[in-house]
Amino acid sequence: MEPLLPGRGLIVSLIFFLLKFSTAIEIPPSVQQVPTIIKQSKVQVAFPFDDYFQIECEAKGNPEPTFSWTKDGNPFYFTDHRIITSNNSGTFRIPNEGHISHFQGKYRCFASNKLGIAMSEEIEFIVPSVPKFPKEKIDPLEVEEGDPIVLPCNPPKGLPPLHIYWMNIELEHIEQDERVYMSQKGDLYFANVEEKDSRNDYCCFAAFPRLRTIVQKMPMKLTVNSLKHANDSSSSTEIGSKANSIKQRKPKLLLPPTESGSESSITILKGETLLLECFAEGLPTPQVDWNKIGGDLPKGRETKENYGKTLKIENVSYQDKGNYRCTASNFLGTATHDFHVIVEEPPRWTKKPQSAVYSTGSNGILLCEAEGEPQPTIKWRVNGSPID
Repeated sequence: MEPLLPGRGLIVSLIFFLLKFSTAIEIPPSVQQVPTIIKQSKVQVAFPFDDYFQIECEAKGNPEPTFSWTKDGNPFYFTDHRIITSNNSGTFRIPNEGHISHFQGKYRCFASNKLGIAMSEEIEFIVPSVPKFPKEKIDPLEVEEGDPIVLPCNPPKGLPPLHIYWMNIELEHIEQDERVYMSQKGDLYFANVEEKDSRNDYCCFAAFPRLRTIVQKMPMKLTVNSLKHANDSSSSTEIGSKANSIKQRKPKLLLPPTESGSESSITILKGETLLLECFAEGLPTPQVDWNKIGGDLPKGRETKENYGKTLKIENVSYQDKGNYRCTASNFLGTATHDFHVIVEEPPRWTKKPQSAVYSTGSNGILLCEAEGEPQPTIKWRVNGSPID
């Protein structure tokens, strides 16, 4: 168990001084009680292949609660004839008929009776559009052998996860190696191009598995001009050797991009997977190495992928915060970039408030304990209204 760092824990108590007893008792079914939300939807996505979409809200209380909704902070009424509701329930269904994009938004359910009001968490209803690459004319690219080049993908926005592939028109994958790398954003990088890289069908494919959709960008043409033909009076061996020496150069980082400078920051949530990428152009092809400044890479959770260009750390912990350095090198020199990694944690209950009933004149304590990084801010509401 990790030590509790300063600022990560927070305990807030709401105390009612009612005069006498301090013992909470079970709530008998016959006793009148304020509503309590017992079931609700989280994020709801309107997949195009579903028959209907259901947004749930159920509550208990005595008298039996009635339900109302807000959408994006405004009252939401079931005026659309397509909405299906049930008696004594806050849950409603939206059949997948016609245009439903106007239902997209953030909903909140309220269950009320004469004793009070219970408010649900926010429920986001997402109506994703079908991702499409824009129709565009892509100018052919022409470079000299040994030059660096980047083929942009710029995939359309869509419901994650997103998987990107580079293939030719025959659906054969473009081979990646120490010299050729696809970035996390999907762009295809060449540290130095070769004649064999010439082709007219570089295609970027974006796959959205949750939408069961794959879209393709228009093919790109890349022409690599060989320097062997620069001087026909010399032998190809002489020209090749001379061209190679002319193009030789020390590494220059393309990822992270130059505008990031020599260092950058990245914030990640505890328990997630950290991916750092580093790619350099140069000739000979630069090699990439990784280290943690002032510490060691975590054994058992750290791997180097894509010929060392990606550092992957799984199940990130607070001990993984700090500075990481990538070094790209060939015999002509080196280039480095430092990543400052910040590890945060969303708020989580360590002691969740519990409902209880107290006898008249007793002391009542509602205990609320949460932990996170940065330190969580806790707020209380009564019947949906904030407590100052």
